[in-house]
Amino acid sequence: MKYMNMTLSVTATLLASSLATADSSASNGDITMTLDAMPNYELTALGLDGRNSWDEAGGVNFTSSSIKAGERVWTNQYGREMITYCIQVFEGASVGDTVTYSQTTDLTTVPEAPPAPGPMAGFQVNMVQDLYSRFIDGKTGEIKSGTSLDSYDYSVASAAFQLVLWELVHENFDATTADEAVDQVSMSTGAFQAENDAADATTTIIAELGQDGWGTMGDKLIGLSSASKQDQLTVVPLPTPVLLAGLGLIGAGIVRRRMK
Repeated sequence: MKYMNMTLSVTATLLASSLATADSSASNGDITMTLDAMPNYELTALGLDGRNSWDEAGGVNFTSSSIKAGERVWTNQYGREMITYCIQVFEGASVGDTVTYSQTTDLTTVPEAPPAPGPMAGFQVNMVQDLYSRFIDGKTGEIKSGTSLDSYDYSVASAAFQLVLWELVHENFDATTADEAVDQVSMSTGAFQAENDAADATTTIIAELGQDGWGTMGDKLIGLSSASKQDQLTVVPLPTPVLLAGLGLIGAGIVRRRMK
């Protein structure tokens, strides 16, 4: 009986913790990750000037074609591989860096500022969610197959996805809704501009944004923020509160079996 009561107590604690997590803020705590590689990328020349309006041509100084645009592969403190895409051109994260990130499902809080561009507006989050729902596999975080990006090499598709994501986060949109902003998305005008071999693929992605409605991954899309390193987005199969709740239910099942 003493053992059963102790098990019940532990299970109750797990359930209470999971429910409290689900009802509290969108923050899911910290995670420590080591950047292992950028295996799929294209070198890109970027131009960024936050003073530009969305339709301004030129007006930016381009970097050399040395910026790696593409997915990032990390290992977290639990030994799990994670794939991210960057949402902050400024700051940096180099292969070999170990970074502790704050996790959140509230994407209007990322990327943090300073530096620019600061947190996304709600309509930008809607566009980013749509971008992910169309082109990213919700289980792996990789570019998914069966889309219009299949006709491109994976590295080109990955680079194009990263560039469009940067555009959605950094552009000075004159809009309040995703329906208004989508017509202002361009890689050749505005605050964010890019030049590289993925131009055709970025055009393909942009043309599909918002088609037949705005898709979403919901809480599967997680923001990762750091005060000193580039903020990231990653996809998890289930949001943290659901995983915790599942753990609690498993514990309850163990108790029921022991009581029989």
